[in-house]
Amino acid sequence: MEQFDLNYIKRLIEEEFSWGPSDEWTNFHFKELKIAIEERTGDSLSEETLKRIFGKRKVDTKNYRPQAFSKLALIKFANSLQQTSAPGKVRKPQNRWRKILILSIIPVLFVGGMFVIIKSREVSDFTFTCQNPSELAPYTATFSYDVSEIKDSVFANFGYWGEYYLPPEKKTINFFYRMPGVFNVKLYTRSKVLNTSRIIAYSSDWQGGYYPNRADSLYEPFINQSFYRHDGFFYADPDPLFSEEGVNLRDRYYTAYRYFSPFKKSLDSLSLETTIENNASTGSMLCYDAGLQLIGESGIIDFNFTQSRCSRFAGIRVSEKYLSGEDTDLKSLAVDMSAWLNVKIVNENKVFNLYLDDQLIFEQPYEKPLGNLIGIVIYFSGSGRIDDLKVFDKDLELFYGCDFGRDDSN
Repeated sequence: MEQFDLNYIKRLIEEEFSWGPSDEWTNFHFKELKIAIEERTGDSLSEETLKRIFGKRKVDTKNYRPQAFSKLALIKFANSLQQTSAPGKVRKPQNRWRKILILSIIPVLFVGGMFVIIKSREVSDFTFTCQNPSELAPYTATFSYDVSEIKDSVFANFGYWGEYYLPPEKKTINFFYRMPGVFNVKLYTRSKVLNTSRIIAYSSDWQGGYYPNRADSLYEPFINQSFYRHDGFFYADPDPLFSEEGVNLRDRYYTAYRYFSPFKKSLDSLSLETTIENNASTGSMLCYDAGLQLIGESGIIDFNFTQSRCSRFAGIRVSEKYLSGEDTDLKSLAVDMSAWLNVKIVNENKVFNLYLDDQLIFEQPYEKPLGNLIGIVIYFSGSGRIDDLKVFDKDLELFYGCDFGRDDSN
């Protein structure tokens, strides 16, 4: 869509997230929507702005018009929803109608010697499964399905690259996963979500890449997977980024290094140590940050440091808990990154602890377990450096280590 249509955008978001009518949303829903918009577009709309737009704050509804920036962000978000589902979100279909199924004989109504048996049900007869949901990338995932009993057209989104129509007369569709990652698959009609599942494409080694602004869903691996591998650290120099990879250095961009593997160790009981650096002189940008993601089978740890005095742009997610520098004091994450920083994570007893140079700077308890570790991502605004990474299990036994040397392989 190109023109701003607030009612259409509202309906699109309500259907995508399956949260029910927006006038029934709580603070939780607006916080999640804010996160999804920022992940998909790189633009940040406050929860208060979203509440005003969706009519949860008292405004002159007849004359209220969102600001130009808010309109553009919502148009971009709506366009992304039309192509693919929001990253990292597993949603349940919305039960708009109560299922009624009367299997036994009910009171018989005699009308002129005839009777009527009342029977009503919602058709939900379909199957959709992946034969190989986790393999080493690149690989082709094979999906088996049967949607012949569904009257509406059925589509699938496999985590990126838009939607695919599923012909009801066919039973199989294959999708090629060209790069490592965790991909959320969605089966849906134009009116509701039918099924969600997940694909894990593992990697045999670290992979470097980049994406524009904060839209990590648009991540693209580097064509050349060797230029950033220096002697003992990873660093994507801006010069080859421009000359070899075609990255527009005038726009805000992120570099990222990713590794996905079935570590078979609990993310709820481990510790990690690493060393990072990101500064204006080598990073090519005046405003910069550095972050780390630990991806589990059922949850994620994701946080980012910002430069000094920029804690407004810091954020941290631990399982179901999310804190933003917009409405939370995260000054402890605003640090001087011009020299190497020693970062340490200790996660135990459902309490996340973050250390910087052996000093505890942040602590966050959580409730929902994260599951086994399946992925590690280090990302930088601009071009940062990563040197040495070690991960220990609950018994402090090293189960993964990397010194990021030129010839390192895993």
